Amino acid sequence: VAAAEVASRRRGQGVEGRTPAFSRFQATYLVGYYLAMLGDWLQGPYVYALYKDQYGYTGGQVAQLFVCGFLSSMVFGTFVGSLADKLGRKRMCLLYSVLYIISCGTKMVNSFWVLMLGRFTGGISTSLLFSTFESWMVCEHLKRGFTPDQLTETFSRATFGNGVVAIIAGLVANAAAEEFGHDDKPNYVAPFVVAMVPLALLGVVVLKFWPENYGDAGAEGCSAITRAWMVVRSDPKIAALGAAQSLFEGSMYIWVLLWTPALMQTTSEGESSSDYLGLIFAVFMICVMLGSSIFAISAAALRQHFVYIPLGVGLAATAANGAAAVMLDDKLAVFIWFLVFEGCVGVFYPAYGRIKSEIIAEEVRSAVMTMFRVPLNGVVVAVLLQMDNLSIETMLKLCALGHLLSLACYGLFLYFGPWARRGRK
Repeated sequence: VAAAEVASRRRGQGVEGRTPAFSRFQATYLVGYYLAMLGDWLQGPYVYALYKDQYGYTGGQVAQLFVCGFLSSMVFGTFVGSLADKLGRKRMCLLYSVLYIISCGTKMVNSFWVLMLGRFTGGISTSLLFSTFESWMVCEHLKRGFTPDQLTETFSRATFGNGVVAIIAGLVANAAAEEFGHDDKPNYVAPFVVAMVPLALLGVVVLKFWPENYGDAGAEGCSAITRAWMVVRSDPKIAALGAAQSLFEGSMYIWVLLWTPALMQTTSEGESSSDYLGLIFAVFMICVMLGSSIFAISAAALRQHFVYIPLGVGLAATAANGAAAVMLDDKLAVFIWFLVFEGCVGVFYPAYGRIKSEIIAEEVRSAVMTMFRVPLNGVVVAVLLQMDNLSIETMLKLCALGHLLSLACYGLFLYFGPWARRGRK
């Protein structure tokens, strides 16, 4: 309700210079983006349950499958993502659709190595999802001469709508698992089959309505990676921003693995908090939506000073995870702090998206953005390999530390950026 209230205020303010051409462009992008995220969200809640509960793999085998996905995203996803600047972002968005459909299809086969193949293709898909789509949109936005404020609105609406899509996906996935289950047991394969539908529709939308755009079309795959690395290495503000993003998102992905066990509690009446995971997830997504709307309003008010918003996000995220670790036995307090953190996530994505659009050169945008995900995936893999040796409290403290380091890196980004130079003058 709060998210809807703030969103209505944002829409009431309007965007200066909005034209029918911009509205059509924004709608074309958001339809494709929402379909891509719907295909991803439909799978998320049931990956672990499918491997562990339905197919009966051990905890060690499940960890191997997850590690394969993150390693695939880190190594092969980086190479494939960098090709987007040369071969075209539209083609890579289509590749995302194909690879993720293959990944969903493997979930229907109870074979460890077939599932491993699905994790491999899924890891590449994830890397494409969080780099190529944004690169395509920013390139088209700038090419058509739309304003920075309109770009902020598109990022904010993408994050806000993503929250709505996640809630819908959770309800649909749960209904599919129950509908196609048997002997009072849900069928965890069903959500993955359903996910193929929006992924296929995404392919149609991209193929029919999205024009192709490129970065440096003359670069080879390996040279694109080398050039992106040189950009990051030679520009301290881009390196600092990449480190800040990787640390924030890496800590966030670790948190995704923690929130369910951190909230688990059985009452004296035998009622478990696991009975309300769907409702808890929905409330989390509403907080993400609220965060995206807060960013839109704050960015409009602060104008060029919007770059300071992530400082507050970093502080709040550090405090939220740190406090949750300290108050772990008080499940209500932990839940409230987790809501604060999800609100931070809702601000993080549109804020960083707007900033990256202004400082990363168009010709290497996809390659640089996929390179940002290398340390991110490395952090998650390292923690996954040690999960059996770490308590939930310790991992939450590691998340808080990751967000604190992210905040420090973002401070360096501001120091090296043009905003600090203007202030020093």
